Amino acid sequence: MYELLRKELRFEINFVDWPKYNGEKTYAETAKRVIEENGIIDGDIVGGSSLGGMVALEISLQKQLKAIVLMGSAINSAEIQGGLSLLSPLASLTPIALIQLLVGKHNSIIAKMFAEASTDFIRAMCMYLPSWKGHQGARACLFRLHGQEDHIIPCPKEGCETVTDAGHLLAITHAKECGVFLNKAYLQIAGITS
Repeated sequence: MYELLRKELRFEINFVDWPKYNGEKTYAETAKRVIEENGIIDGDIVGGSSLGGMVALEISLQKQLKAIVLMGSAINSAEIQGGLSLLSPLASLTPIALIQLLVGKHNSIIAKMFAEASTDFIRAMCMYLPSWKGHQGARACLFRLHGQEDHIIPCPKEGCETVTDAGHLLAITHAKECGVFLNKAYLQIAGITS
């Protein structure tokens, strides 16, 4: 997902994949697996897009992070599009495998990512969404970038920088703008003035 973004960055970054699904039912359980499998420690900077950002917030409850960086993500379930949040209880009835098969026929990175994800993981994370409390206040320095045309997680009215013509997965569609944002955040976190 972040290959185009990698070349826009002026600092080292470690992009990680989701851990293999092992029955996690909550974002906190997923965060614990991400921490364990990637050696995340106190003082690290963690971020993510979409669900990855929500899991980054859960990581901040388990580790004392230096900063959290969200790109097209929510800080609580109220920020998720109303209809999507209301439909999450139907995840147990939704034929996710069939949807993955159909979506997988499209030639886009987003379709490929969805088609290759664990059906059980998608279902569990969707079902947990209404219960998710989200970010409860400043645990670490929080940086947010959001697409103004995001129809999955609508652009917050305040508390984030925006990309005017970007949708949900702006790290894919607007890598250059995300790179500028991340480079600026990195300098601010490191205490370097330009």
